[in-house]
Amino acid sequence: MKNIVFTLSVMLLSTVVFAQEVEIPLFDDFEPSVPNIGRNAEPLEKLVVTPEPLPRVEINLGKVEKNAQTASTSPTAVAEKESLSTEKAQPSRPIALTKENANDEQLSEQLKAELEKTKRAEEERIRAAEAEAARRTKQMSAQVAEELFGKLHDVFMFDISGMSLGLTPDEIQEAALENGYKITRIEQGIPLFRTSYYENRCRTAGVVVPDAVKRCILEAAQADGMQYISSMTLAKPEAGEKMQVLFSTPATDNVSYKIFYENEGDNSLNFTRRNLAKKQARKEAFWNLMFETYGLPDDSEKLIWGDPQKAYMQASMQGSAYNAYIVLEDKDIQDQDYFEAEIDGKELRHRQSFTFGAVEEDE
Repeated sequence: MKNIVFTLSVMLLSTVVFAQEVEIPLFDDFEPSVPNIGRNAEPLEKLVVTPEPLPRVEINLGKVEKNAQTASTSPTAVAEKESLSTEKAQPSRPIALTKENANDEQLSEQLKAELEKTKRAEEERIRAAEAEAARRTKQMSAQVAEELFGKLHDVFMFDISGMSLGLTPDEIQEAALENGYKITRIEQGIPLFRTSYYENRCRTAGVVVPDAVKRCILEAAQADGMQYISSMTLAKPEAGEKMQVLFSTPATDNVSYKIFYENEGDNSLNFTRRNLAKKQARKEAFWNLMFETYGLPDDSEKLIWGDPQKAYMQASMQGSAYNAYIVLEDKDIQDQDYFEAEIDGKELRHRQSFTFGAVEEDE
């Protein structure tokens, strides 16, 4: 009941308040009529950075940035940028081929040919100079060796039972018979690269059986005059001596380039004092005869006479029976023989199994 009375009292004592109209200015009431915000806002030229009562410090914001921004956004600048981007985007046009351009291309090809020719000539000159330098170096090395160790033996003046380097098969046979040797075997040979050429030709003709292929190769070499004596084996049974002589190809006159001498000792001798004395006497007899016949070796450790890189002779005794060996060899003619065979091999035309292109027939 008390609450009701209190509420009525408050209501009677309260006064009525009426709302009044409030005028809010719009954008149209300002001067200028466009608000000073966004892109239309007037930029500040100066900025005060110190509060009062401190001395006034201003920063000049400057008009350069504004001008630069304005210039970059100006229609002229935009047009220039678009023009540059358009030029970059456009592909380059090929130069029209005219008569003058054609002549220029011909001159360019001629220039390239001349440059290539000059390059090849220079390479040939360099190779020739290198070969000459190598030859001179080799010659100087030989001269230095002669100055240090004396002049080397000329093994072309040596012979083993009348057989020496540079002799033909007929001359070797004659020397062998004069010195009591018998010819036990003669082998025929075909120049390098010719064997594969003849085999290719025989198999192309339908010859496939191995024995028939060998006969076909031999007949082809004989028909071309390419078969030659490549090896000759000699023997003197009563002295226990054997000799084998190797010959070069007809490209280098088919002459002897390696002579291998062998004299077998008595393998039945044991190690009794008497037999050891016989072996020692055999050893002394061999070396005394070597030094008396050919002089002291140029290389006393390896027992070599002459130049082992060119032409040399080497002697040795091996085994408990003191088997004696002598090798007389010319290495230069072997190199020359290989190069001649290589040149001949390049001129040979092998029949190929490929038929998809133009193939020259064998002559």
